[in-house]
Amino acid sequence: MSIIQKLLKQKIYVFVPFWIFGFFVLLSFDFFVEGFVFEWLDWNGTRKNDWFFALWWGFNFLWFSFGVVNIYFKLKKQTS
Repeated sequence: MSIIQKLLKQKIYVFVPFWIFGFFVLLSFDFFVEGFVFEWLDWNGTRKNDWFFALWWGFNFLWFSFGVVNIYFKLKKQTS
């Protein structure tokens, strides 16, 4: 069974903290890249790192959408 299938079968009280933890992982990754990788490459303050932020915000949007949709359907399933 894949990781996504296991995640989708979680109860809502397990899924929501995992989903929130995912945002902290994404933020930690961003801080690492900005603080170490871009400094090492001298990309801070330049346009060379714009591709990273476009991908990072896109991934944040996908993670947010994934969580909201799953929470909605889990709550809808509980009430019916």
